[in-house]
Amino acid sequence: MDFEVGKNYCVIGKNWSGKSSLAMTIMGHPKYQITNWELFVLEGENIDLKSLNPHERAKIGIFVAFQHIPEIKGIKLFEFLKSIYDAKTGQTESFLSFKKIVEPIMNELWISMEFLRRDLNVGFSGGERRKIEIVQLKLLEPKYIFLDEIDSGLDVDAFKSVVQMMSQLNHEGNTFIIITHIFDILKHIPVDHVYILEQGKLIREGNQELIEVIKKEWFIDIENK
Repeated sequence: MDFEVGKNYCVIGKNWSGKSSLAMTIMGHPKYQITNWELFVLEGENIDLKSLNPHERAKIGIFVAFQHIPEIKGIKLFEFLKSIYDAKTGQTESFLSFKKIVEPIMNELWISMEFLRRDLNVGFSGGERRKIEIVQLKLLEPKYIFLDEIDSGLDVDAFKSVVQMMSQLNHEGNTFIIITHIFDILKHIPVDHVYILEQGKLIREGNQELIEVIKKEWFIDIENK
C-alpha cells in the first residue's frame, strides 16, 4: 500500500476491517506493533518509520484526524497549539508572536479567540473540535493527512462545513488518506486511488470508480443478511 504526495486516497472497509488500526499504526500508537511488514517514507533518503516515536513521525509530516477527539483537561488550547508549532519550526515563539500567527487562522475559521483560553477540547462541540484540527493542519502543514471517519459526532450541516474547509487545504504538496464508509466526503475531496480492507488485509484496489461498485456490492450483502 503506497501513498504518494500530491495524490489523494480512500481506504474503505466494513466495521473492524482494520481501517483505523492502519492509521494508528502509521502514526505510532503504542497499542500496535509492526511484525512482518515495512513502513517507509520515501523522501530523499528512505525514512524507516518503525524507528520513530509518534512526535517524530508528526515532525516529518504525518497527521491523523482522529475519529473521536479527546478532551484534555489542564492544557490550554493556546499552549497546545504553540507547543506543536514550536516543535515543527524548532524555535520558541513568544506569546505575542504566536498570537499574531494563530489569530488570523482563528478568524478565518470563525473561531472566537476566547477558545484559546479554554482547556483543550473541553466542552467543545463536534464541529468546534474539527475546526481546531483544521487550525492544527494550517499550523503544521503536514504532507500525509489521515482523515479517520471525521463525520463522527457531526450533524449533516457541520460535516459539510468541515469537509469544505478541509478541501481548501488540498494541494499538490500534500496527500489526503480518507478512511470512511460515508462517501459524501469524496464529493469535496476527490481521490485518485481506492484501497479496500477486510479483516486487516488489502483485498482490492482501483480508481474512484471502484467506489460505485462497492456501494452496490455492500448493498447486496446487507440485503442478503
